[in-house]
Amino acid sequence: MLRHRLPVSIVLIAAFTGILIIDGWTAPYHMLWMGLVLAAGALATAEAIPLLAATVGRPVAVPLFAGTILCLASNAAASALKLEGVSALGPPGCALAISACVAFASGVRLFDDASPVVPRVAATILGIVYVGSLGSFLAQLRFLHGPDRGLFALALVVGATKGTDIGAYTFGKLFGRHLMTPKLSPKKTWEGAAGGLAFAVAIVTGLCFLERSVTGQMTLPAWPSRVAFALAVSVAGQIGDLTESMIKREAGVKDASSVIPGFGGVLDLLDSLMLAAPAGWAILTILG
Repeated sequence: MLRHRLPVSIVLIAAFTGILIIDGWTAPYHMLWMGLVLAAGALATAEAIPLLAATVGRPVAVPLFAGTILCLASNAAASALKLEGVSALGPPGCALAISACVAFASGVRLFDDASPVVPRVAATILGIVYVGSLGSFLAQLRFLHGPDRGLFALALVVGATKGTDIGAYTFGKLFGRHLMTPKLSPKKTWEGAAGGLAFAVAIVTGLCFLERSVTGQMTLPAWPSRVAFALAVSVAGQIGDLTESMIKREAGVKDASSVIPGFGGVLDLLDSLMLAAPAGWAILTILG
């Protein structure tokens, strides 16, 4: 797996860096980044639908897919209107409300005494929230506090999250002894989790100094804020990883798909970011 992950990771990092740089030219609309978020969201939703269908609740596919895309696309309105802070959540919040109404209406239409409908409606809304609402924070981070600071805000969250993955894998392989969740994810250890936290702090610190060398300022100037940010995002990312593992375990599959060699599916690549992005956005918004 490592021989596939390493070259694919290099390609993904290079593509991510290039997209962020070019995307700055399209501010305040961030068309390139928004297009990537929409494409990734569409692929992740297409993977999530059969996963959820294999669990207790079988989602209604069309409202789930349409609701997710509506939630993600609505972030473009927040960017174009230059909404800041909590007010920027208005468009995706309205999109979620509309999507939930459509999901409930679908349940009413599909109601049949022969089979339960409530689990289907619940699974539909869960899918919209999981990919559409939580994924919206990946868009929100890009234009947080303007295009330049938003670029580094996004880089800090992605860096801390993926740094956690690297640290957890490395420390788990070298020092892993005590299993964290043996039934859910038998290869994850507490030693690996600790290594993930350490890597997250190191990467966030490095990115902050890179930001200062490029822009002359730091999003997280004080070391306590850097450490707290890295730890919070790292923990949220690890919970996000376990959340998708929970869904996959109940669905009885190893990966969401096989579209990305060494990683599995798009949802497998983004799972930790689904919770890390909201956590990072909240901290950076509070700190201003």
